[in-house]
Amino acid sequence: TRSRAMSSALASARLSALAAPASKRALGRDATRRVSSRSRTRVSAPANRRRDGRFVPRASSDDAEDLTTGLAHAEYLRSVAAVAPPAELGALVAVLQAQGGTPVAPSARDGLHPLCIPLARREGDVVCLKVSQEDGVTLEVVAVSDNVHLSLLARTCAEYVHKAMVVEEAGMADSETNAESRAVALAAGAVGADLYDAGSFATLGKELPVYLTLRVGKFPDAMEALAQKHLDKKDEMSAFVTCDLYKSTFGLWGRPHWYLSNVYDELGRTEEARDCARFALTDCEWCTLGNKDALVRCLTRSGWGEKNVDEIKAIIDTRRGPNRDAFDGPKTDAQVALELATCLLDKLAFGELTVKETIQRLAECYSTADKAGLAKLVMSAYSL
Repeated sequence: TRSRAMSSALASARLSALAAPASKRALGRDATRRVSSRSRTRVSAPANRRRDGRFVPRASSDDAEDLTTGLAHAEYLRSVAAVAPPAELGALVAVLQAQGGTPVAPSARDGLHPLCIPLARREGDVVCLKVSQEDGVTLEVVAVSDNVHLSLLARTCAEYVHKAMVVEEAGMADSETNAESRAVALAAGAVGADLYDAGSFATLGKELPVYLTLRVGKFPDAMEALAQKHLDKKDEMSAFVTCDLYKSTFGLWGRPHWYLSNVYDELGRTEEARDCARFALTDCEWCTLGNKDALVRCLTRSGWGEKNVDEIKAIIDTRRGPNRDAFDGPKTDAQVALELATCLLDKLAFGELTVKETIQRLAECYSTADKAGLAKLVMSAYSL
């Protein structure tokens, strides 16, 4: 309808303004408010709440309209996470709703992984943006189960939207449908049209995992499907080549290493299976294995199932050899702080600590490591 189109256009304009520099946003803010269809109190900067002598930032733009358009999430990213919102964020939020998700306020982070900002709730998990500062600021799209265990859905908002459109089209290939039933494509709007030309999947004639990998991006589920197809054909060499690509693409995630461990285990190669499981624990955050069951099984296969986190960390440190300090040199305060932050997150995934018990210490670690943006984001999740 005309009113819906006008509302969508207004939302797009406001999202673009949020993604622009602050000076440009200020010029259009009054005009945007004048064309608002109803009066409401807007707070573009985070409201500050004093708690124990500290100011804890909280964005307050959680109204229903802004949740469904992604405006609330864009404002939260800018004001609380100090991150410029991606241009595709509004399309991502709309696509998640078209897929059956229920919008979630970005400030609804009580008990959630401290580096995650919620977007939409699905059956069994919450889709979030995970903020990282490993190599610059990245915003990965993840599914969070049990509040703290992460599964990577896409490396960027754009890749998620693009993939969702292709998956929708692939599912429609054998059914009689019309353009009006393409809920995901309609939700993606102009952003989706720029990312994907309708009919491209059918034209190329490739299987879905192949098309996604060639034309859209690298996705964990697609790469596992490719590896499994090789295994089904008894082509172990091609499967391992695919697994190597999987690991190199998502090296900081534990899931690829755990997947390869399971492949080795199914082939009866127990030592390689154990070594891959240990690598997932020594070089990756434990929350990135996907769920608590995977973490428990990974610990068991590594031979560390009966130990706590500190005991396992001590074993890992010992395995580096007696001359490790001579090779590594003295650690800086920032390095020590980041190692402690990783340990805290691993204890969170393991269940030794709760989110509330972790937040303040984690924020202090990031502050010491000169990652003020992450420290602010973590503290904004604090609640009484």
